[in-house]
Amino acid sequence: LRWCVSLRYVVIALAHSHREAVGALGTSAEAMTAPAASSASACATVTLRASGMAPDVVDKSGAQATGGMAESASAPWQEDSFGFPHPPYPVQLRFMGEVYRTLDRGGVAILESPTGTGKTLSLLCPALAWLRRREQAVLAEAHAPAAEDDSVVEDWALEHRRGVATAIAQAKFQRRRNRREARRQRLQRAAVVTDRGTIGQREKARRVDHGRPPLPTGEAEFSLETSPALPKFEDPFKPEEEDKVAAEEAAYDGKLQVIFCSRTHTQLTQVLHEIERIANDSVPEQLAVVTLGARTNLCVNDSVRARARSGAMHLNDLCKKATEKSQEVGGCTLKKTAHIMADACLTQLMDMEAMARRGRAAVAGGCPYYGSRQAAREADVLLVPYASLVNSETRRKLGIQTEGNILIFDEAHNLLEAISDANSVTLSVLQAKAAVDDLETYGTRYGARLTAANAVKLKQLKQFSVLVHRHLGSLERSSSQTVGAFLVGIGADHFDLPGLSSFLESTELPRKVRGYCDAVRVKGGTARPSGSASSVYGISELLSALMGSTGSDRILCQAKGPDHDVASLRYLSLDAEARFRDLFASARAIIFAGGTLEPRAEFAPLYAGLSDKRGSQGVVNFSGRHVVPSQNIFARFVTHGPGGNRLDFRKDMRGSAAQIVELRAILEAASAASPGGAIFFFPSFDFLASVSPQLSGGRLGGKQVFVEARKLGSDAEGPFRSFAAAVRKDGGAVLLAVNGAKLSEGIDFKDDLCRLVAVVGLPYPNASDLGLIEKMRFLDRCRAEGSPGLSGREFYAARCMKGVNQCIGRSLRHVGDWAAILLLDHRYASANISGAVSLWLREQAITAPYSNVQRDMLDFFSARTRQLSTMESAVLGA
Repeated sequence: LRWCVSLRYVVIALAHSHREAVGALGTSAEAMTAPAASSASACATVTLRASGMAPDVVDKSGAQATGGMAESASAPWQEDSFGFPHPPYPVQLRFMGEVYRTLDRGGVAILESPTGTGKTLSLLCPALAWLRRREQAVLAEAHAPAAEDDSVVEDWALEHRRGVATAIAQAKFQRRRNRREARRQRLQRAAVVTDRGTIGQREKARRVDHGRPPLPTGEAEFSLETSPALPKFEDPFKPEEEDKVAAEEAAYDGKLQVIFCSRTHTQLTQVLHEIERIANDSVPEQLAVVTLGARTNLCVNDSVRARARSGAMHLNDLCKKATEKSQEVGGCTLKKTAHIMADACLTQLMDMEAMARRGRAAVAGGCPYYGSRQAAREADVLLVPYASLVNSETRRKLGIQTEGNILIFDEAHNLLEAISDANSVTLSVLQAKAAVDDLETYGTRYGARLTAANAVKLKQLKQFSVLVHRHLGSLERSSSQTVGAFLVGIGADHFDLPGLSSFLESTELPRKVRGYCDAVRVKGGTARPSGSASSVYGISELLSALMGSTGSDRILCQAKGPDHDVASLRYLSLDAEARFRDLFASARAIIFAGGTLEPRAEFAPLYAGLSDKRGSQGVVNFSGRHVVPSQNIFARFVTHGPGGNRLDFRKDMRGSAAQIVELRAILEAASAASPGGAIFFFPSFDFLASVSPQLSGGRLGGKQVFVEARKLGSDAEGPFRSFAAAVRKDGGAVLLAVNGAKLSEGIDFKDDLCRLVAVVGLPYPNASDLGLIEKMRFLDRCRAEGSPGLSGREFYAARCMKGVNQCIGRSLRHVGDWAAILLLDHRYASANISGAVSLWLREQAITAPYSNVQRDMLDFFSARTRQLSTMESAVLGA
């Protein structure tokens, strides 16, 4: 009986293996030989290491560990530098080890390493090395027999199926290599110019004439009864190659990817440059790195961009319209050659600027937006800004798949704010008024032509806009409401919101209303009112947000006042993390990395409720010391000013004459002591304005002073460039900036640009802010219900200390750098405040009055300057 049962399962196993293997191995001679052996002994010789992808690490005793699974002295994360471009420091080795271990076992890791310690490179090296070594093995495991079959199938049959699974994985890899090579060759052919154009595009001239006039603005174009043209399917491959293409595309089913996320495209460009530094033998063969972004970043059709004056949604609609009418005047044909851009994305390392240059090229170009989307499925690494990942609709449009993949969030201290912002919507009273006016103008012209159903929807939409505008126009004080209370309050609780949202999307009404109303204004010689550019697009975004609202979400109605130029409402998603949880649940591994990630409990809501493997028990926590030696860091918690008064920069105290006198004395003395650039971060623009009028354009400590601009539309980095030029020219300068503003994050103040950084006071957020109040109340409710995460007060304190830690991280950017760091306020001496300062600084900081600090700081600067002079003399002598 046992023999019969075993034989039955062997037959089933062989039949199953045959069905899987025939399709996968049909075109691969190399893979055909692996499953050919029919004997159990032959099959047993096929192992995961036969693929050459699993790492073989030998420790000093000769013991061998395969696949990086064993946590022993020979584990790859302890012995390996993973292609790091120079000898790594011990903290970098430990950091990389934690990354590799997390990827190998799956789960969640929260890894903190100070700014300037090579954190991005320390993330990339082990991630790419793991992908090179383990991807084929992981693919084979996915085709291996299920665990529940083990008890009823003979060992030799299981071994055979494992061998077939390995062969299938090898065949898929071969097909991927073949497709990648075919793309490379096609790209080369497209760039070869002949007397009839290019080989790949002989009948195509330049695809976009940026000088053409815009699309015709006839009345039919803006009518709701004109159905949008369906885009034609364009297969970039020849018809006779369809079967081959389908097989090659199937090879990318289950493609393992590293999805690397950061806050801005500028930071992602730096990530790409770091990848270029890694040794080729430590990254996947034919490494493909694709940068994804929205049309606002990737559209290269200047004519379309020039007409998109209502934000991203308007640009999206104009792009779709232009590609649908690609053969008409003003149309865009770049999408037709997007496959050429996809080839370039998958065979070359290109950042946003390089993609734009290629997209505009007359030869071998194409649409960067659609090209990167086509390439995303086949990439080894996807570089994605937070805004594109945390919004579900954007993620869907870009084709980002997280199931079974690796998510790495660099600069993760910004992640929670990014999630909240991406799921929130703001609408001003001017936008609501513009929507009412535009819908009235449009309805007057087209109302009689609409079907009964469309006429009713258009009337309802106008009524909803009128109600919103009327509510904001009569707003006397700010308030916070649930979504239901808001709709009841404005009299819109009976509206069919899902129906209106669907109506807006299916008819493309926002684009048509905007296009017609702009045409009317141009004809009449009038301009659109300031602040009303988004018009119906703003109403559309609000409706979409209301449709997905939960009981935790709030509508914040802000009355006009000192902090708000016009009345507005904001839809605030308080539990946006819950919408992000499904994204994490399907990923293989999630890594949060940054220079300042305390408190770690803030990340708990993102992975709460997941399996034990990814739950709190499986979270890896790591905090690294700074690579800068301790003698290069001078850190002080300054409690008293030069005059002996206690430093107290709380909001109700910092404007006093005594505090201003003490602060100006510190500014003068510290600036004079610093041998290079000196940077002072203030808690707010208002406080900076009370100190800087006498200083801006003047001098402190004999150095020129530069002040960060408050106006949002101004050149935020202009003062920094002027400051940097003055440091290089004069040997020193002073920069007065604001904690939490542009210059406190993402700016590289290395070497002489910052020999002194001082944080004035504690930058607590505005306690009267409605959004902050609602968030704190929500967190307190969650804590009372037993949910993980911060309390409201902990969240409030964390917002402050994150800003402090970001500012002090601007100063030390590499192992040879040195700087003095001063935290000016008596509150830094308290245990709860000092305990939240970054570990690497807290361990070296000393509490002292400024009278003692000045003397010690002069000694520090003198010693470091002598050391630098000695090193320069030695270099010149050599």
